[in-house]
Amino acid sequence: MSRQDWEYRREIVLPFSLELADAPTLVCEEILRLLPGRRLVCRAVQEGQPVLVKLFMGKDARRAAREDAAGIRAMMAADIDTPSRRLESRVKGKGYPVLLFDFIPAAVSFRQRWTEAGEARRVELLQALLELVAQQHQAGLRQRDFHLNNFILDADDHLYAIDGGDFIVGNQPLAQKEAIANLVVLFGHLPLQALRKHPQVLESYFNRRGQEVSEGLIRRISLKSDAFRYRRARRISRKSFRNCSEFMLRRNGGLRICQRRDFSPVELDGWIRSTGLAPRVEETILKPGNSQTVWATSIGGRDVVVKRYNLKTPLHALRRIFTRSRASKSWENAHRLRAYHIPTPEPLAMIEERRFGLRQRAWLITAKARGIGAKSYIPDHSDEPTLERLASVVRAFGENGLVHGDMKATNFMMTGESVEVIDLDSMFRPLTRPVLRARVAKDRRRFLKNWPDAGLRERFARLLGQGFG
Repeated sequence: MSRQDWEYRREIVLPFSLELADAPTLVCEEILRLLPGRRLVCRAVQEGQPVLVKLFMGKDARRAAREDAAGIRAMMAADIDTPSRRLESRVKGKGYPVLLFDFIPAAVSFRQRWTEAGEARRVELLQALLELVAQQHQAGLRQRDFHLNNFILDADDHLYAIDGGDFIVGNQPLAQKEAIANLVVLFGHLPLQALRKHPQVLESYFNRRGQEVSEGLIRRISLKSDAFRYRRARRISRKSFRNCSEFMLRRNGGLRICQRRDFSPVELDGWIRSTGLAPRVEETILKPGNSQTVWATSIGGRDVVVKRYNLKTPLHALRRIFTRSRASKSWENAHRLRAYHIPTPEPLAMIEERRFGLRQRAWLITAKARGIGAKSYIPDHSDEPTLERLASVVRAFGENGLVHGDMKATNFMMTGESVEVIDLDSMFRPLTRPVLRARVAKDRRRFLKNWPDAGLRERFARLLGQGFG
């Protein structure tokens, strides 16, 4: 493949061959991660054996490959579980550095396993993670940008650390100040309640390092983690509007499109051409109306929901020119919720119509929510664990300083395992504590109004009374 193929193409045809300068040829069968112009990670086969391949590109390719290899070597030397490095090579005739590792089949990220796990299992996962992090810190390894995708679990739920390039390698154990800074970032990537409900998990870390832990230290880590979580949420929501490894900003005629990179632009553009951004006759309209139209459809074989924000009157169209679209607010808020671990259908794309540079209609495309609205689900499933699952999501807004703004029961989609929040265009974060308390109280009053049965309403009131502070 040409330099342009490696560094700039958005669509790569699979499988493809990688001829190495001093090792057998690789056949890449699945792309696991692509940072355009910087890095390609894929599952490949070499002489019949599955391997994980990291190919580095760009002006910093050699340095990035060298740091990645050094981090993995340091972890292997410290007996920290990580996929073993097999080979360091380069692409024949191009010079791109390549690292080969053992491939862990059926592996999932720590974040995915955490999301799917129940409460008891989450405590076990967190203890295992903190013990592994304690090993890293004791070996002088500190993550530059701690995130939960730098750890994977195999089919037996055995935990591994990956991505050696994300580590700073030192020659002595981390001092407590550096270690605490790293722990703050770790818990900032987890839900607020992870440490508040289970402060004992920090004992796993400090016991592994032969150190004592106090209530004051736990509180300090918790408060700093909350501040980091807020900054991270703001950074993710802003990043969703620009070109980066996760998102793509582009134009298609008079349309401005923000989308996830893993949501095929080719499939999206084909859907736009074939539908004109309107529901087909045979498709299900979930919500008709003057202000918005919501329907279920399929894009590239994936079930999605499209919400179109309409222009009701000429005056409404004039106002739209000078204000942000509701689709833009929903897109930003959905990504903000990711940082707080408040579940919402995955946002895939946001489209704004522009005429002479001025905003017109707008569309939001998300994954299809699982289950049915809480208004229909709860009367048949009013056991205490189910009510607590729903109440914990409602509480999470106030606990994280957020106001939903429209807590109708139909805006909470439920199954036996999940609760997902929809309709985020009214969500905001108050700037002052008094306003936050007043608006959270209003949110909760609106939520309780959903339940005409006095007994059910009282049970929810009791559950919502826990956790805000």
